Amino acid sequence: MRIARLLFWCAVAYGVLLLLIGGAFPSGPSPSLSLAGVPLVVIAIIVVRDLAKRSAASTATRTVGSASGPKEDAVRFLSNQIRVAAIGSDSYFENVVGARLKELLLTKTILETGLDRDAARRALSDPQQRLKLLHDEELYRLLYGPVPAPGLARMDMIGKAVDLIGAWKG
Repeated sequence: MRIARLLFWCAVAYGVLLLLIGGAFPSGPSPSLSLAGVPLVVIAIIVVRDLAKRSAASTATRTVGSASGPKEDAVRFLSNQIRVAAIGSDSYFENVVGARLKELLLTKTILETGLDRDAARRALSDPQQRLKLLHDEELYRLLYGPVPAPGLARMDMIGKAVDLIGAWKG
């Protein structure tokens, strides 16, 4: 919009200039090349400078952390999440890390057994079916038992759970 205004005012100034010069030489020959060409070159230079100034002026980019989850570095995000879970509250550990481990087990169950997502979720949500499906008391206890004490016990629990989920065969 700025450039349109600039061109408008340049055209007005050019029209006024032509009227003044045309009034000074009423019966003279047609305007010379310099009278017609120079203002066009000046307008082109003004437009190019305006566009170059706009394209060269970059905006400052701010990096804002997203609360919605990892976008660029998933490993770093997960490492920070585990570090926080090791010292965080029991509810954080259960709701964030426990839920992620259970989702990992659900995915592994789907891949190993061939069940659809809803059937696998129902089987893992029922304590009786879950124990029959898992065939592993330690994995069951780690994922669905009490939350371990903060610190190293939680880190060990996460490591064992990931190992057991990776080794589990349906």
